[in-house]
Amino acid sequence: MKRLLFFLIAGLLLMPLLAGCSSTAPTTQSPLPHSMKGYELYSWEDAGQWHFTLITGTNRNKTLEEITTGESIESENGWVNIHVVGVEAIKSVLSRVLAGEWVYWTGGWFVNPPEPAAIQLVLPPEDIVNEITAYAEQLGLDFSVADFG
Repeated sequence: MKRLLFFLIAGLLLMPLLAGCSSTAPTTQSPLPHSMKGYELYSWEDAGQWHFTLITGTNRNKTLEEITTGESIESENGWVNIHVVGVEAIKSVLSRVLAGEWVYWTGGWFVNPPEPAAIQLVLPPEDIVNEITAYAEQLGLDFSVADFG
């Protein structure tokens, strides 16, 4: 009984501390920051699954490694590089982009890969492109798709 009471009191004392820690960490449901140059969306297929990366738009070309790394980054200075697998996952990420934000999805194009890449940045089949495009438009995103393949 004393042990149970100890854990109960310890839990109550730690609860505000733990709540404070979680409130400072970014949540997966928080809106993504406004980006002056919008966002870029890339896709590729690997082992029968569609992978997507949403990355902050810039004036520079992204590296293939930067796009295809499995690591997701949401920095305090507004840099976003989110990698997910699957259509529902990218729809969840797009739902975090602010309405009116520009998102440009590019397939079949990559500037100066260091060597012939094992991963080809391409658009998925048309039905998947249409599903994601329709969803983005429902969210009020300024969504464009270009296939250079």
